[in-house]
Amino acid sequence: MQGEGTRGNVYKDLLIWKKSLEIIKSVYVLAEQLPKTEDYNLKQQLKRAVVSVALNIAEGKNRRTVKDFINFLNISSSSLAETEAILSICEELEIIEVPESLYEAIEELSKMINSLISSLKGKTK
Repeated sequence: MQGEGTRGNVYKDLLIWKKSLEIIKSVYVLAEQLPKTEDYNLKQQLKRAVVSVALNIAEGKNRRTVKDFINFLNISSSSLAETEAILSICEELEIIEVPESLYEAIEELSKMINSLISSLKGKTK
């Protein structure tokens, strides 16, 4: 697979990274169902938020300190909450129907990120 090798991309081994990619794929499919009028509003904001989840996991994992990693995981968690909020807004506006399985996947990833944060905080004491 392209991009794999010895470049030290240890974030790719993280389960939270893999789960974030699954959520990105699902959200992108849903984003394409948004009306054309939302191309530069909710659609773009939704895509930016969900991609930010994965990007912050990757960036944080490749930082030098645990404290930095925790900071980026917190940002990732916030982006995940933003993603969920945008999906809820879209449902409230009745412009898409979000499968319950996607909300469940978001909740599961949120718990995983928070658990990792707690675990890492224990190592910094």
